[in-house]
Formats: sequence, structure tokens, C-alpha cells
Amino acid sequence: MNDTIKEIKQPLRAALYARVSTEKQEDEKTIQSQIDEVKKKIIEDENILSEENIFIDDGWSGMMIARPSLDLMRDAAKASKFEVLYVYDLGRLSRDFTNQLILLRELEEAGIKFISLRDINPTNPLEGFMQKIMGVFHDYDRVNTIEKFRRGKLFKARNGVIINGTPLYGYRYIRNDPKEAVTCLINDDEARTVSLIWNWFGVDKLSIGLIQKKLYDLGIKPKKEKSDFWTRGPIIRILKCDTYVTGKAYYNKSESVVAKHPIKETKYKRIKKNSRRVRQREDWISFDVPQIVKDYSLYEKIQKQLDFNQKYAKKRRIYDYLLSGLIYCGCGNRRSGDGCSRNGHYYYRCIDRIRSYPYESKCTSSGINAAILDAYVWHDLKKRLLSYSILKKYAERWLKSFSVMSSEDVLEKQRLNEMIKKVEEEESRYSKAYGSATLEFGQYEDLMKNAKKRKLSYRKQLVDLSEKKAEINIEIRADELVKEVQEIIKKIDFGDKFRVIRDIIDKVIVTERSGAEIWAHLPLPVTITEKLGYEPIGVNCWFTKCRQKYTL
Repeated sequence: MNDTIKEIKQPLRAALYARVSTEKQEDEKTIQSQIDEVKKKIIEDENILSEENIFIDDGWSGMMIARPSLDLMRDAAKASKFEVLYVYDLGRLSRDFTNQLILLRELEEAGIKFISLRDINPTNPLEGFMQKIMGVFHDYDRVNTIEKFRRGKLFKARNGVIINGTPLYGYRYIRNDPKEAVTCLINDDEARTVSLIWNWFGVDKLSIGLIQKKLYDLGIKPKKEKSDFWTRGPIIRILKCDTYVTGKAYYNKSESVVAKHPIKETKYKRIKKNSRRVRQREDWISFDVPQIVKDYSLYEKIQKQLDFNQKYAKKRRIYDYLLSGLIYCGCGNRRSGDGCSRNGHYYYRCIDRIRSYPYESKCTSSGINAAILDAYVWHDLKKRLLSYSILKKYAERWLKSFSVMSSEDVLEKQRLNEMIKKVEEEESRYSKAYGSATLEFGQYEDLMKNAKKRKLSYRKQLVDLSEKKAEINIEIRADELVKEVQEIIKKIDFGDKFRVIRDIIDKVIVTERSGAEIWAHLPLPVTITEKLGYEPIGVNCWFTKCRQKYTL
């Protein structure tokens, strides 16, 4: 009787993850085709898929483990919101083998069953090992595809074929036949804009800011037309570009790299290498394009003017802003020194008005009088720097650390010698790898340059150590040191003030309600709530008294 009873299969709560990258590969499935195939498999397995368990990253690189929907899926897995995860293949989960292992381990520890439509779904340890091997193949396929496309494009470029892509501003690409090469022609509207920009800057001597305004007034939008207003970067690049006058454009001029100082610190980035670096000139591959500007002397004038601006524009300051780069507005943006009013006053104003131009600024905070705020901050900082108790505490701490430095020099010397030895061993491994054709010359050269730089740094530190005296022959007393520092602070000039403030103060946040809040390493007042001279400000007001009182 019991043998005739069949076991009823309980449906599992399923989740679906799908992803396509920004890389346009010929064999890559679209996001919808992935979803349709995975849903069909879930129905065949008689499992349940709810809308909240569908996770999709459309246009995200598989090399990045930080993806919005992937993070949501990982959180849902930890919270046991589903019991089985379906993907089209392992490459959708991640293109990086190490990241694949991390994600698969997380799912395993959460008790989630993992099913891939195009890979092995293990039922025993041996099949689990084979699944990991499949992950390596996904990583290999990614690298192989990138290298294949790179070498193919270089071959075409070296044979004079224009690589289809985004044309330089002022040009357009056309292809009459799919089998024919791309032809580069002049984009008449954009070419007129290039000529206008060159003449405004080189002949009429207009500033970049005025050129921005004239372009906006004429209704001329940037190339991608995402904004009505030009930023400074594209205008400067047009002014520096010699292609317009020489008729020579270049392929392989730059390469993608990971940004060292990203403009926006965001949690999620669609691609890992989101910045560009210019290659060596000998790596550029040139091809002919039509000339837009015929006057080469105009190009030379523009380059001289750009060089002049770069060298001298920052030095042409009537007023030295002491807190430049450190001061922030209550809205979160920086404040910058901004000229003077009709009465000769200088202000720190929120840069939101610059970022928002020509639209209305979102920040309504008034400018703050620079001379008053600079005087207040330096006055309070100087008062604490001249404090005997504070200075003596730091002097004693410094002298104590200096007195034991010689006993630590031996250990430091040993450490540096070990580091030099490790770098030399590293160089030897790179040479062997290059000799066995494991590394390409470009990779070998970059690695050796980096290793050589580190070795020179360690050797310089060794020289510095050898020049130190083993013992301190002259005994320095804390009281004498404090007295000397106090004398120096009293006679300090603006340049030294500027450096001292940046060594001690992290930032100054100014709001009209709370005053100035100072973040510093030394004990300073939390806020300065006295009258700070918000604009508009009269001539015969408290500002004059404050300036006389605190001018140093």
C-alpha cells in the first residue's frame, strides 16, 4: 500500500538574477531573452517566482561586484526570502572568477540552491569542482574576447581604416555599405562652432566663462545635448586639439583606467575603468581627416594663451583667501573666494551658483565676508598656538618620540633592507615571466617601472637613516622649544599661515544660523557665532572695526 503512494514535491520560492554589460559582444544575449529562458526553466521545475525576487542589472559590467540589484539579491538571500536562485549562466553572476567564488559561497552558507541554465549544477563534490572550472572559462572568455577585439582594431587602424566609434566634435562618420570602411566627413554645424570658439578665444581674447555664456545665448548645445550649457572641459579640449588644423586624427591615443580621484564618490559604478589616461605619443596611430581651421598661426596663439593662463591666472589675486579649499556651505557644497563687491569687500560664496548656471541656484545662503572669517579663525587658532600648556604638552610628546628614534632606526633599517630584497626578487620573477612569453612587453615594462620606483624609495629612506645622528648630543628642553615656537608664530607671514591652517584644520562649515563650525586637530572652539559679515554689508559697519582689531 505504501509503495503506491508517490512523494508530493513541494514548490520552492525561486529568485531570478539577470545582467547584461555595457560591452557589445556579438554572442551576448539581451536582458529580455535571459529573463524569458530563466522563467521558462522555473515553470518547468514547478517552483514559485514572485516579482520581489526578480533582480535585474541592465547595463552593468560583470567585473564589478557592487551592483544595485545584485546587492538586493544578496540581502534577500541572507534574509531567506527565497530558496533557489536561477541565472542564465555563471557569467551573469560575475565575469571575475574570484567574485564568482565569493557569491557562490554566500549562497551556499545561506542554504540557497544555485541553478545555471548553461553550466553544471553540482550534486556532489566532483561536480562542484567542475562548476568552478566553468567559472574559470567564463573569466578566460572575457579576457580572450577583449584581447581579440583590441588586436583586431589595432590591425585595422594600422592599415588606415577608421575605427567606428564616437567621432571628434566637428566631424561625422558615415558607412554607405556594411562591407566598406567608415568615411570621416565634416559636420558643418559643429565645425562652425569650432571656428567660433577658436576665434573668440584666439582673436577676440574672450575668457572661457564668456565663451560658455555666448554659446548658451546662441542656443548651441554640447555634442551629446544632455545639457543646454557647455562646461569648461570640452571647450578647452577643442582649443587644444590640433586635429582641426593639421587634418590628423589619432586612434589608440588613450586607454581606460580606474579613476584615482573620481569626481563622484558613489557606491555603484557601472564600469570599473571609468577614467582615461593618455598613452605615449609613439603608440598613437594617425589617420587623415578634413581640416576645419586653415590658419595654423591661430592655433599657436591659442596654445600660448592657454599656457599663459595656466601659469599666471591663479597668481593674479587681489586678496589672499586664507581658508581657500577648506570652507564649506551648510548645503554641503564648497565655498570659494569670489571677487569683491562695489565697497571692496571679498566673500566666500557657495559654488552651487556656478554649478547651476545658467539655471537658478538651489542654495540661498549669502556670501560671508572673507576678511572677517579669516581674521576670526586665525585669531582663535593663534591664541591656542601661543598657549603655554598646549604647546608644552605637544613639545614633550615630540621630544620623547625623537629621543627614542635612534633605538628604532636599527629595526627600520632591517625592514627597508628586507623590502629591497623582496623587490629585487620580484624583478627577477618579472624577467623570467617575460623571457618565457608569459608577459607582454608593455605589461613587463609597467611592472618593472613600478618595482624600480619602490626600490629607489626604500634606498632613499636608507640614506636618510644613515645621515641621522646616532645620539642627540644637544639636549633640548621643552620650555626652550615652546618659547621658540611662540616667537615664530608671532612673526609668521601669510604663506606660513596658509600651511599651518591646512596642517591643523580639516574644514570649516559656515551656516547663517549657526555661524562657523571648525573641525581641527587642536582644541578649538566648536563654533564661531559672532557676526561674520554676511552680504550685503555697508561701508561704515562693524566690519571696519573687526578688521582693525584683528588685522595681523
